[in-house]
Amino acid sequence: MTLSAFSRLFAVAILLPVGFASLEAADHLIEPGESPQAVLDRAAPGDRLVFLPGLHEHGLSKHRSILYVDKSIEIELRAGATLRLAPNVAKLEAEGEITTDQDAAKKLDDLAIGGQFDLSRPAVDGPEAYGNTIYTIVIDGLGTDGQPDTFAWGDGKIFETPHKQVPISGDWQALSHGVQIRFGHQTGHSLRSLWFISYDGPEAYGIRIGHGRQQDYIENVRIVGPGTIDLNASHNALPSGLVKNINACVLVHGRVRKVLVDGITMTDTMRSVMAYGEHTGNFLPGGQVGPGDSFDAEDITVQYTRTLNPRGSGYLFGHPSFRGRIRNVRCNHNYMETATTAIEPNFNLSGYEVIGNVIKSDGQAIHCWRHSSGGVIADNLRIHDNTARPVVVVNAPRGWQPPAPPVLRNNRNHLSDRGP
Repeated sequence: MTLSAFSRLFAVAILLPVGFASLEAADHLIEPGESPQAVLDRAAPGDRLVFLPGLHEHGLSKHRSILYVDKSIEIELRAGATLRLAPNVAKLEAEGEITTDQDAAKKLDDLAIGGQFDLSRPAVDGPEAYGNTIYTIVIDGLGTDGQPDTFAWGDGKIFETPHKQVPISGDWQALSHGVQIRFGHQTGHSLRSLWFISYDGPEAYGIRIGHGRQQDYIENVRIVGPGTIDLNASHNALPSGLVKNINACVLVHGRVRKVLVDGITMTDTMRSVMAYGEHTGNFLPGGQVGPGDSFDAEDITVQYTRTLNPRGSGYLFGHPSFRGRIRNVRCNHNYMETATTAIEPNFNLSGYEVIGNVIKSDGQAIHCWRHSSGGVIADNLRIHDNTARPVVVVNAPRGWQPPAPPVLRNNRNHLSDRGP
C-alpha cells in the first residue's frame, strides 16, 4: 500500500465515528419556564424533546399554539410535567364570525355583520355557547305582493329567536349590544335559512402539527408519556363551538402522517385531539368541493390517553369546514370523561378504528357524523349511564351524505345493557 492510499484509509477511519455519532438523535431536556418552541426550533429532525416534571405554563407561539411542530420529532411529557396555556392569553374579541348552514339548499347566503359588539356585556354561559355570545338568525317568512322576506333572531341560547317577523330592509338593521346586520336582498331567500353570529375568543392549541397548507408532509411525530396537556379553558376566552377553528390539546392539520399520541392526559379544553385535512377549492352543497389542492392527513394513532374534560368534547377526526381527506386513523384503548361528544369520526374520514375505549359522557359517546367510510367500532364501553343512551350513533345533518355504515361489534352501555 502506498503512503497516499494509507493516508486516505486513515482519514476515512478517523471520520467514520464522527459521521455515525452525528446520526444519533439528541435529547433536549426542557425545564419549567424554558420556551419549548425555541428548543424545538433548534432541534434536528429525529431529536427528542423531554418536558421535565413541573408546570410548563406559556402563551401562544407559532400558528396560535404553545408548541408548533414542523419536523420529525418525539415529544415526551414525563410524569408530573404539565404543558398549560397561561391564563388570560385568549380574550373576547369584538369581531363577529358567521356560521351558516351552507349545505341546506340555501338560495341566498347574503348576510353581513357590522356595528361594534359591546364586550362589557355579560357572556351567556353553558356548553352551547362555551361562555360566549351567539346570535341566531333565521328566515321566518317569505314576502309576497312586493313585501320583503322576514327574519327572526335571538341573542340567548342557540336556536332561540324571540324576536319574530322582522321585515328585511336591505339596509343595516340593529339587533342588540351594538350589533347590526344587513341582507343583500329583500326577497328571494329560502324559508328557514339559518345563520349564527359568534362573538367569542380566538382559537388556541397545545401542540399543533401542521398549519393546514404546508406543501411537504410533516411525518414521524410522537407525543408520548404520562404527563398532561392543559388548555386552561377555565381561565381563557374560548371560541364558540359553532365556528370552524376551536381549541384542542393536540391538532393535526394538513399534510401530516405517521403521528402517535400515546399515554398523554388532556384536560380543560374544547377538544382533546383533532385531526383533519385542508382543501383550497370552493365549498359546494352536500360536502362537495370545487377544483383545488387537497392537503391530506393520514396514519394517525391515538391510544392509551386520558381525556378529562367536564366542559368540552373529546376526539374529532375530519371536519366539514376543512375538506381535505383524512385516512387510516386509530383511536383505541383511551379513557375519556366529557360534557359533549367523546369520539367523533367525521367528514372525509376513511379507514378508521375506534376500539376498546372507555367513555363517560353527558353527550354522545361515539358519533359518526357526516360522510366517512371503512370504519370499525368495536369493544367500546359506555359507563355511568343508566338511561340506555346508545354507544354509537351514525347519521348526518340535512343535505349531507351520510356515513357508510361502520362495522359494529360488542359496544356496550355498562349500566343499561342487560343480559338474559
